[in-house]
Amino acid sequence: MPDITPLDQRDDADLVDLAHHSRGDIARESLSALARRSSDRVMPVAVDLLTAHAEPRVRALAAVTLGRLGDPDVPVALARSLGDADPTVVRRAAQSLARVGDASALPELARVQLPAATPAGRAVLTARMLIGYRVGRTEVLARPAEVASFGRRRGEEIAFGGRAKTARATILAAVRAEVPALPFAAKDVRPFTCSGAAGALALAEDVDRLDLAGPRMLGVLVRERVCSERYSLDCYLLSDDRDGTGGTRPWLWLVRPSGRVVHVGRAEIAADGARFEVTGSVAPYANPVKVVGERAGNGELTIETALVGKPAADAAKAAVPASREAVMR
Repeated sequence: MPDITPLDQRDDADLVDLAHHSRGDIARESLSALARRSSDRVMPVAVDLLTAHAEPRVRALAAVTLGRLGDPDVPVALARSLGDADPTVVRRAAQSLARVGDASALPELARVQLPAATPAGRAVLTARMLIGYRVGRTEVLARPAEVASFGRRRGEEIAFGGRAKTARATILAAVRAEVPALPFAAKDVRPFTCSGAAGALALAEDVDRLDLAGPRMLGVLVRERVCSERYSLDCYLLSDDRDGTGGTRPWLWLVRPSGRVVHVGRAEIAADGARFEVTGSVAPYANPVKVVGERAGNGELTIETALVGKPAADAAKAAVPASREAVMR
């Protein structure tokens, strides 16, 4: 009789065997079961499936799985799969490289020549952008569509601080899982509530030591997903000094994982700290916000104003942004 034991009740060795020698749906379910239990077998199995399985859906899931692992060999396997014949696999590999890739992945991504209007082409450009900001290299700069400034009407308050219903340690764990390539500490996680939805701003642990004369990834925003009762990535907080101010007046960009810019601001950097304001938003992809504050030299973050408004009446008519432009040096 066939073994009908549920996959989640099988041992790791059995799941590894099923992943390698079964049809595609069983291979995907076996890999997912290994990932859910954080098995030490998941990484080599995912690499094998990514490089050798016949079904594109299995290879795509393997790429997604690898993007949630912190193993140093993962970017190498993902970079190799950028040459996959299936565009969905290429897209998933690029998206995972955006999470865990380092500077060594940039030449491989630059060699991928896909139309920017395709999902795979956008994913490759976004990966180049996010890795470039993370390692301080100008590969693809954030390019927003038309930006609208926060209006004069007072918006609804974004409530920072107070007692969060979710423990800070839980939020920190989610941030580290979503962005494994950046260092984070509990002291730099600031919960907030916006329009009744919980979220948190998490600044990178080394943010005060970064040279803002070049592109940088400063941190992330995460939001609680009510249906799954967990926090997931909402926006990356990026900075660049495209005006050449020597890092004294860098631009700030809040960018979705898809690469779409949704909010824009500026910072003023001084020896004793930094002031910042985010007052630009890109309709119809985000409601207008006004967030003003400062970060003192000792790392203390103060939010002076935090408001979210309603979109303008004609926001839905905003033009679809053009493809992002690569700026190479």
